[in-house]
Parts: sequence; structure tokens; C-alpha cells
Amino acid sequence: KHTVMIAALAALASPAVAGGIAEPVVEAPVEVAAAPAPGMDWTGFYVGLSAFQGSYSNDGGATDLGDTDGFGVQAGYLRDFGSFVLGGELAQVWGSYENSTDDWDSTRLKLIGGYDAGRFLPYAFAGVADYNIDGGESDTVTIYGIGARYAISSRFVAGLEYLVSKKDDFDGDPAFDLEDSDLSLRLDYRF
Repeated sequence: KHTVMIAALAALASPAVAGGIAEPVVEAPVEVAAAPAPGMDWTGFYVGLSAFQGSYSNDGGATDLGDTDGFGVQAGYLRDFGSFVLGGELAQVWGSYENSTDDWDSTRLKLIGGYDAGRFLPYAFAGVADYNIDGGESDTVTIYGIGARYAISSRFVAGLEYLVSKKDDFDGDPAFDLEDSDLSLRLDYRF
């Protein structure tokens, strides 16, 4: 009996004795890739202020009538669909003409489409506006343009926008084809 038990113990111990203690396997360290920075979600409402400078003309830009400048307020909503952003904006602007005592104001409604590039949002827009000149002339005009917004933080967005207001036979006058273009600097607060 003792011989069988000693033989069995020897058989169990023999791999450890024959090969010795196994060398530990050292695995190469695995580097974990840094997670990409989260993208900007442009979805939400915003309100803001703008200041602009531009020019106005007759005959579709053929007759330069001078410069114009002013300020405005805007409110809108954007929806982020991943790489595409769609939204709308309502704005009220007040301006003055360089070579006239008349001032003007405009209520603008825009449809906005842009590309979500993280904190940067280039976009284009088109819409309509009610354009009123203090001298009594008024008409609905077509507006279009391009712009870019940059998210300074999750709440504040700075922007630059180029807008054209255009209407042939403004206020029924066949001699007045209005074209008003302006470049505005914007600051919006997001909710």
C-alpha cells in the first residue's frame, strides 16, 4: 500500500520537479485609446443680439445708394441630426442709411441648414422679410445668405453672417429694384 501511495505522489509531483516553477508570462501593456472629444449638440432654442454694416442699391446692385448700418435681435431653434443641422429664426433689425434721413426696419424669417463640424457650424439660409422704409415705402422681400457660428461655451455662440435682401419693383415702383446686403456680427445665448 505504501509503495502505491508513494508512486502516486511521485507521479503528481514529477511535473513540478521536472520543469521547475513555470516562468511568469509577461504581457505587453495595452494602451487604451483616448475617447474622442464629444461633439457639440446644436439642438435647442437661442436668443441673441447682432450689429451689422452693409450697403444698399437700386437696379440689382447697378446703382450704389450708399452704406447702411444698424442692430438687431434674433430668436430661433436648431435641431442637430448628426452631421446636418436644420432650424428656423425670427429676427427684427433696425438700420439707417448713410445718404438719407430715412431709417428702415425689417422683420426676417429664415430657414437655416448647416453642417455640424463640432463647435463650428457653417450654414446657409433663405427666407422672407417685411422691409419698411420710414418714408412710407414697404414690401415683402426675399432674403438669403451664408454664415458661420462658433460655440464659445455650451451656452454662448458667436457668429458672422452675410445677408442679402432683394425685391424688384419695391413697393410697386418699377424704377426701384432694392438690394440691401449686410455683414453682421452676432452673439447668441442657448437654452
